[in-house]
Amino acid sequence: MEGANSEIKKRDELLSLEKIWEESKGEVDSNSFRELVRVNMRIEASERKRKMLFRAFSFVAAAAVIAIVAIFSFSLARNKYNISAMDYTKSLVADYGHISSLTLSDGTEVHLNAGSTLLYPEQFDKSKRIVYLTGEGNFQVAKDPSRPFIVKTAYMDVQALGTTFCIESYLGESAIRTTLKEGRVKVDIPSVNSGSYFLDPDSQLIFRPSEKKVSLARVDARKVLSWEDGYLSFSNASFPQIISSLERKYNVSISYNAEKMRVGNTLNVRFAPEDSLEDALKVLTLLIPGSSFRNIDDRYYYNF
Repeated sequence: MEGANSEIKKRDELLSLEKIWEESKGEVDSNSFRELVRVNMRIEASERKRKMLFRAFSFVAAAAVIAIVAIFSFSLARNKYNISAMDYTKSLVADYGHISSLTLSDGTEVHLNAGSTLLYPEQFDKSKRIVYLTGEGNFQVAKDPSRPFIVKTAYMDVQALGTTFCIESYLGESAIRTTLKEGRVKVDIPSVNSGSYFLDPDSQLIFRPSEKKVSLARVDARKVLSWEDGYLSFSNASFPQIISSLERKYNVSISYNAEKMRVGNTLNVRFAPEDSLEDALKVLTLLIPGSSFRNIDDRYYYNF
């Protein structure tokens, strides 16, 4: 019965997406992915209005919706406008609780964190290499100076030639990040008229869409990218950011009272691959005096 309800929910999500897409106007161009993601975010925003205090989600269904929406959106755009130049027929999906990896046709290695989707062509064209990402991905780009490698997300475009870097661009998150481990990348943020940003190794660009604010920070990129080895590292991270990462990694729902959460406080913490969810939550209770958690019927509740 639960599986049937999940399928009905997925179908309803797609019908809502299709209805909004059909009502929207405009031609498909290089910004089509960004516009399609914004359509999806309108659906998500409507859902969030009904869930102001406690965050109680079914993350298995959410992971499936992320993948289906991304793939469906591109399929819909191709069919509606007969786009042959954007033939992104391949997809890589990392469900909640899992990490997925592949090697692209040019030799670029990609690792996707839980709750992420990558859309890519079977073969890149002769002038450039473009992929589309929702979620978080580590990229080890194959060198090809004649063909720039570009990762497009809902908020930023990241271009590299031969580089190792990470992009964190989950829908609905308050901050979008690009972290460079090796080489050099150029980051463009279309919604902010501030020119291009160039990152050096161990630097991180943080973009907050709601504030249209861009900041740069020095980080240990090796630790930031270590989630593909099972680690979770946080530096000056907010409580919601940490909880969202734990939910994706362990495929669980963690509810908490947002009104009681201390705004502005940040945490520095690192979880090892062998740490269980309860180990991680126990560490958080030590870092946040007076807090606690409990597990009721496989649903976790964090209290302040």
